[in-house]
Amino acid sequence: MSLCLNPDCLHNNNPTDKFCQKCRFQLLLKDRYRAIKLIGQGGFGKTFQAIDEDKPSKPYCVIKQFFPSTQGSNALKKAAELFKEEAISLDNLGQHPQIPSLYAYFTSNDGRQYLVQEYIEGENLEQELQSEGVFN
Repeated sequence: MSLCLNPDCLHNNNPTDKFCQKCRFQLLLKDRYRAIKLIGQGGFGKTFQAIDEDKPSKPYCVIKQFFPSTQGSNALKKAAELFKEEAISLDNLGQHPQIPSLYAYFTSNDGRQYLVQEYIEGENLEQELQSEGVFN
């Protein structure tokens, strides 16, 4: 499966398609990262499990798409700055066993910002809280 990254589409496509069969949006980010599953969304955007098709082992990675729900030019500008600061912070931290590594940060042809990070298998915070309860 190849999930369209167009926020107005999100159509499921064949895993070898280069363009969305519904909206014709390009499916590979930077000709290498293919979204395969939506794993989260919030006020600043969406997060997808993806595949790095540039590597022979085709490892999983995570795509964070900046797509804020905030309105107004000042709020939007501030949100974009915070997203960029996240990328800078991740880059400055480098390798750390508790933090997913940053693989890429860029702005696509359609003007959206993206982070690509290491994929770490396991439960997310919401799932952990449901199974283990509130932390002290």
